[in-house]
Amino acid sequence: MTIPTLPAFDDIVGRDGVITDEAERIYYSQDYYRQGSTTLAVIRPSSIAQLAATVARATTHGLAVYPRGAGYSYTDAYLPTKPGITLDMRSMSRILDINTTDMFVTVEAGCSWAALDSALEPHGVRAPFWGPLSGLRATIGGAVSQGAISLGSGKYGVSAESVLSLDVVTADGKIIKTGSDGQPNHSPFFRNYGPDLTGLFCGDSGALGLKAHVTLRLMRRPNVNQGLAFGFTSMEGLVQASAAVAQEGLVSESLGLPARVVGLRSSSGGLADDLRTLWTVAKAQANPIDAIVQVAKIAVAGRRFFANLEQTLNVVVEGPNAESVKGQARAVRKAVGNIGVEIANTVPTVLRAMPFRDHDMVSHTGQRQLPPSTILPFSKVMAFHTAFTARVAAHAAEMTRHGMSVLPVFSTVGTNGFLYEPVIAWNDAPDEFHRRHSAKITIEKAKDFRNNPDARDLAQTIRGYMIDCAYAHGGVHLQIGKVYPYLRDRNPAAVAAVKALKALVDPKNLINPGALGLPG
Repeated sequence: MTIPTLPAFDDIVGRDGVITDEAERIYYSQDYYRQGSTTLAVIRPSSIAQLAATVARATTHGLAVYPRGAGYSYTDAYLPTKPGITLDMRSMSRILDINTTDMFVTVEAGCSWAALDSALEPHGVRAPFWGPLSGLRATIGGAVSQGAISLGSGKYGVSAESVLSLDVVTADGKIIKTGSDGQPNHSPFFRNYGPDLTGLFCGDSGALGLKAHVTLRLMRRPNVNQGLAFGFTSMEGLVQASAAVAQEGLVSESLGLPARVVGLRSSSGGLADDLRTLWTVAKAQANPIDAIVQVAKIAVAGRRFFANLEQTLNVVVEGPNAESVKGQARAVRKAVGNIGVEIANTVPTVLRAMPFRDHDMVSHTGQRQLPPSTILPFSKVMAFHTAFTARVAAHAAEMTRHGMSVLPVFSTVGTNGFLYEPVIAWNDAPDEFHRRHSAKITIEKAKDFRNNPDARDLAQTIRGYMIDCAYAHGGVHLQIGKVYPYLRDRNPAAVAAVKALKALVDPKNLINPGALGLPG
């Protein structure tokens, strides 16, 4: 392959905006999971004008362009597949306009979710979807390009559903403005003005253009929130309760975790332990009557009520005042009913107290991780779960040899989606990406791990099982990147439309080639 000549970019972004050091280029060519081909240079534009000029120059010289936010992808989203440059978007991080009259905010794509939320808080507003749990570093442009859920997703869906308009740079350096902002003297306050051009560029993994500016819808910031948590003796119970709660449309966040992760399962312990647990649960209730009811339910469930718990559901309800939140909490408890038992609300309380935190890119034991995921209709979750766990179980001996585990976590998306995310962890040496994005004390735990390509291959195999089982049971994916089968067996007319759009905005196939399953 002939490698195109790298043109100069310092006249566009300045000398400090161009990185050609080999070690840095290798780092920028790694993600949460693995390394791609090494990028030829890293360019850091600091404005939409610099971004447009950089993209136009790169593509004119036959170079591919790979956009990168915080780098937390695990689907090869920005990893190079052919000679090109990486765009580090984090220098474009300004908040351009906070409009609390028309209820929108416009930011540069490299702004982090945490920075945005901090800026909005004094105004008493926030975005409906207000960030992934990695939002301390994760960028708004990345989440819009890749698709993200977490904070606010229980009520307001995925990241794209809070987007009103975009400024998108295409391969030739032109700028597309979507929504109501596309005409003179119009602000970006409304999305659905004719065909939804905004939606076309959301979830595209950067394949159709570079997000420069993002406008999000605002809402009044809820003054009160409350966490609730429930335990279940089976996966079936968790899924049934999750569906019942989601269909109420009340919970802002929802997080399902195995009981062993929360530390609830116990096979021994005496009366003192039981009393302490009952007291913790009682304190978590909104009023004395709720406390009596929940403690009574636990007592009926049996003295060692935690011993048989398999799964937990942790949710947050929010509203303008305490009375509203109490009413929502009652509705959630009624939806769960006798499917599960209420437990101490430690997890959702911590989730809301510290929504944005640094997240290590290795596990707490220093292991490498891969967290594939799918969103399923509630009716298909158990069939998927049975099929996937059976395929994983066939590799039990091999997994033991590599210190590998598969730990599923769960969430709900709006009233009709169940996120299933099996986190695969194994013994393996960390890459530079993991070292830079994990606490030193955590990386130290991996000091005895050696490069383990066999374990990586097994993790890849298990991810493949997850993708195949999800496909067979009607699952879909966010953060598609270059991994998930977006075009697989898709309606031919839809495929032709996507390819035609790609050819229109990127005729040389140089904007993140390979994303969405398009040619690499």
